[in-house]
Amino acid sequence: FQKNRKNPYNQRWSFGFQKLFPGQFMVDASYVGSRATRLLISRELNFLPAKYLSTSGTRDNTTNSYLAKSFTSPFYGTDPIYGKTISRAGLLVPYPQFSSVYSYEETGYSWYHSAQLRMEKRFAKSYTLSLSYTLSRMMEATDYMNDSDPQPYEMLSTMDRPHRLVISGIWELPFGKGRRFGSNLPGVLNFFAGGWQFNGMVQRQSGPSLAWGDVWTLFSGDSTQVGLSKSERSVDRWFNTDAGFNKKSTDQLSRNIRVSPWYFSNLRADGQARWDFSLFKTFPIVERVNLQFRAETINAWNHPNLSTPVMTPTSSTFGTISTQDATRTWIFSLKLND
Repeated sequence: FQKNRKNPYNQRWSFGFQKLFPGQFMVDASYVGSRATRLLISRELNFLPAKYLSTSGTRDNTTNSYLAKSFTSPFYGTDPIYGKTISRAGLLVPYPQFSSVYSYEETGYSWYHSAQLRMEKRFAKSYTLSLSYTLSRMMEATDYMNDSDPQPYEMLSTMDRPHRLVISGIWELPFGKGRRFGSNLPGVLNFFAGGWQFNGMVQRQSGPSLAWGDVWTLFSGDSTQVGLSKSERSVDRWFNTDAGFNKKSTDQLSRNIRVSPWYFSNLRADGQARWDFSLFKTFPIVERVNLQFRAETINAWNHPNLSTPVMTPTSSTFGTISTQDATRTWIFSLKLND
């Protein structure tokens, strides 16, 4: 750990315009940006210097054999954890007596830009409606492409969602005491007919970018051909696995400098599409005490929101999806308010 580590911090800036129209309709258009600085990154310090790694775009068996050659270990006999031999790669790292040496460094950063639009019908006549849309881009540098790189790699954030749309509303049903219909209902009837409230929310959101991770892939095709249209995608083939991927395990890179990107800009996981509804009923008991019944459903239409596909080219399930987020859920509850 660094002895004089400084705290990370975040800067945020925004400006926007609001306009209230007749009928209590409000429109808000804004730009929102932010930047996070001094984010902590876990970095491997016991790495093999880049000059010993292959710069070839294919598997370099000559370099692999050279670094894998065994020698008598200078540490043998000093501690039971050390064997009789050690590889050349193990001797060339800065701290050959250790397998790994990690440090947390404050070199990470991220930045975010967005255009945000919100339209709202303010609560009046027992209902309110709201619509918000965000067009955004979030980038981050919170990892190193190669352990020997002097600076972290700038890439799409795992939290990047270019499009997000949310529509929500609340409607107090116009029945019962103080409402448009049945305001003079007897107490027993009002007890059951009044105090109902209906709520709804629709969410649509882009999926996350798909990363190739630490064990990257050999790709010799056209990256623009990897993504598939919505009509072509399925759980059995989320992207074009035949666009130029080398799927042979014997050809995968080992001791190579990485230059291939973590992400393809046209390749994302499934987005979110959810309709949530709830129905509340408040039963008055005495002046300051009431009982609230809640019936809620999450993902009411049971729309399948798929998880990420398998991103390992050597896997027999490469490009397929076998899991999904939570399916439709019902929640019933009673709440006593005093």
